[in-house]
Amino acid sequence: MDIRDNESLHRYELSIGDAVAFSQYVRQGQVTDFIHTEVPKSLSGKGIGSKLIRGALDNERAQGRKVIAHCPFVAKFIREHTEYQDLLTPAARAEAEKAKLDAELDEALTETFPASDSPAVTPKQ
Repeated sequence: MDIRDNESLHRYELSIGDAVAFSQYVRQGQVTDFIHTEVPKSLSGKGIGSKLIRGALDNERAQGRKVIAHCPFVAKFIREHTEYQDLLTPAARAEAEKAKLDAELDEALTETFPASDSPAVTPKQ
């Protein structure tokens, strides 16, 4: 499977048969901002998105570029694969750390105050 940087369309692509998975980006100088990733339904659930992003990030590293992950899929991939976190720009790294802390706080609050608790409502008389 070949991951291709289609610079004319501003996206990385992974073709399998007639289907194409892609991750759209905006590039300014040495910074690539991933903004949207799409995997056709016929390819979903097969790890194609992860293979695409891994290849794209490997290429960004080889080209000496930094990345911003506005695409939720790319952001999650980087969060879960710490070997790619050094590619984030300093501002993007700070934003990712804040998002991680927010998620941890949300989880702690959910554990402390489960949604299944009955609401404090006075019954009708």
